[in-house]
Amino acid sequence: MAEAGETGGPWTDEEIDLAITAYLDLLAAELRGERPVKATRVREVQRLMPARSTGSIERKLANISAVLDERQQPWIDGYKPYSHYQAALEQAVVRRLGLDRRLSETMAEYQANTLPAPQPTRLATEDVLVGPPSVAKRGGRPPIGVTTGAFGALQDFRNRQLGRAGEEWVVDAERESLDRLGRRDLADRVVWAANDIGDGLGYDVTSFKPDGTPRHIEVKTTNLGARTPFYITRREVEVSRTESPVWSLYRVFDFRSDPRIYRLDGSVEESAHLEPSVFVGVPR
Repeated sequence: MAEAGETGGPWTDEEIDLAITAYLDLLAAELRGERPVKATRVREVQRLMPARSTGSIERKLANISAVLDERQQPWIDGYKPYSHYQAALEQAVVRRLGLDRRLSETMAEYQANTLPAPQPTRLATEDVLVGPPSVAKRGGRPPIGVTTGAFGALQDFRNRQLGRAGEEWVVDAERESLDRLGRRDLADRVVWAANDIGDGLGYDVTSFKPDGTPRHIEVKTTNLGARTPFYITRREVEVSRTESPVWSLYRVFDFRSDPRIYRLDGSVEESAHLEPSVFVGVPR
């Protein structure tokens, strides 16, 4: 039987720590807007643990992506989350996230950034529209440690500049969609309602379906992943119910790195699981 640290054996704590260090260094560089050569760093790590192949190391990095993804944290583009990982890795990643102050600060700056990723061509909604994410947890259990999901949602809610940037981006995408369909007449009538009319409508953008039917869009934007929770007001919930046939929520995610949208149509009470998290109190 292979011993720990030998080819085919269990990963040692030292090997796990080396993989996490390499991963977080690469992640911090990406969040700063750099483009490090991942293969070079993997080869450097492989020289420090000759019992592990480069393929084995890259799978471990994908495991780290899965741990971060389950906590609604950014993860390295190119290491798609692979959730079959051991508890020791999960515990080590959570511990390092709590101790690495510089990485936490870099993540916070990334999350607050209000600029979308640059695109070579103008995007239409259909170019970036994906299905809603699954909310199932790994192994049917919640992740250990403190998840930042609710905190990330609160930061997004407070970051009005990020919200406005996402709304404006959706306006442009909706206009491009209608323009491509030959409905320039409708594209010209798309309105950034939250900006031109004001808050309180229960939606941010007035757009149209190709047949001319109105579409009232509430935009929720995050620089984090698709599974990051979003905050929604009582007014928005009510309008989603009363205007269900024409109301949609556009969840814009990965806005800074690779902006995409998933859409929830109709009453948000039926399309999403809503949990009360903020209460307003007044003296009796």
